[in-house]
Amino acid sequence: MRSLFARAALIAGLAGMNMPVAVAGTIVPDAIGYTYNLDETDDAKICEIILDMQNPATPELVEFTAFAGYDKSNESVAIGFITMAAHQPLSGELQLLDLSAATFTSPTFRSVNDMDYEVHKDGGIMAATLDRVAASNFLQAFIGGDFELTLATAGPQSTNFFYKIYTAPPAEVQNGFARCLEDLLRPSLSLLHGAEDLTAL
Repeated sequence: MRSLFARAALIAGLAGMNMPVAVAGTIVPDAIGYTYNLDETDDAKICEIILDMQNPATPELVEFTAFAGYDKSNESVAIGFITMAAHQPLSGELQLLDLSAATFTSPTFRSVNDMDYEVHKDGGIMAATLDRVAASNFLQAFIGGDFELTLATAGPQSTNFFYKIYTAPPAEVQNGFARCLEDLLRPSLSLLHGAEDLTAL
C-alpha cells in the first residue's frame, strides 16, 4: 500500500474534522509489520515508521505511518501520522476506503486532543503537530507499542473500526528513525529530551 501515499502532503496545511458515531467491534490484526523509511526532496525531509496491518475483518489492509517531517523552506518540524485503509477482494486489486477520521489513542496520548487534522482526497487521513511536548508524547506512545487506532469511514453508513496494537517496532526500525529524527532536529533540542533518549528508542 505504500505507493498509494502522496508524501508531499505531509507538510501541507492542516484543518479540523468531525468524528462519525456508528461503532464496530475491536479488531486485533492477524499480522502486523514495521518498517523504517527516509524520504528527501528539495522541499522536505521525512523520517517514517510504517505499520502495516492485515486482518480478516473490514477493512482488510491498513497502513499507519508515524512521521517526522522537516520543511526546508521555514525550518519547521511537524510530527504526526498518516493512515489509509483498503479492501483486497479475491481479484487482488486494492480498493481504497474513503476515511473521514482517524484517532490514535494510548494511556498517555490522544491525537484528537493535541493534533490538527487533514482529510486527503485519496481517502487518507493525516494528523500532525508542531508542538514539541505533544510530538514527544505521541512518538513515545507509538514506540511503546500499546495503543488503539480508530478509523471512521465516510458516507451515510459511517462506521468506526477499532484496532488494538500490542507490538512495538523492532529495535532496528526504532534506531533508524531515532537517527533520522536527531538529524532533523539539529541544532534544536531533541523532541525526546536528549540524544541518550533517541539512541535508547
